[in-house]
Amino acid sequence: MKRLRHKIEQFTLLLFTCLLFVSCNAWKSTSAFTYEELNVSDFEKKLSLSQDFILVDVRTPKEYGKGHIANAINISYFGSEFKTGIEKLPKDKLIFMYCQTQHRSPLASKYMKKRGFTHIIDLSGGFIKWENNNLPIEK
Repeated sequence: MKRLRHKIEQFTLLLFTCLLFVSCNAWKSTSAFTYEELNVSDFEKKLSLSQDFILVDVRTPKEYGKGHIANAINISYFGSEFKTGIEKLPKDKLIFMYCQTQHRSPLASKYMKKRGFTHIIDLSGGFIKWENNNLPIEK
């Protein structure tokens, strides 16, 4: 009896874990929205090949001031102007996005999806990975 109870508990935990994983990632792709996480080299390559896009840095102004990717606009996720700054962006344009370690940018992307944005490319690992790969930055 104890063995059966243990097996049921294990199965329940496994099922819960699978459902949690699926639900946490379900927001990333729908028929009207595309979210991509690209490693540094793929992000840099796609950024250099793209022509009609907006590059958004969602770090704080202090972080942005210490260095950022060229042509990035700063809309701090923690700033009081985050929502109004995001609302000013065209929803149908390709958005490249990053933060320091890729914690804030997925949160910002979820918000943007709810607001009707259609395509966001997120820098996997964040700006710290960009810097660690010795890619160019502006100050």
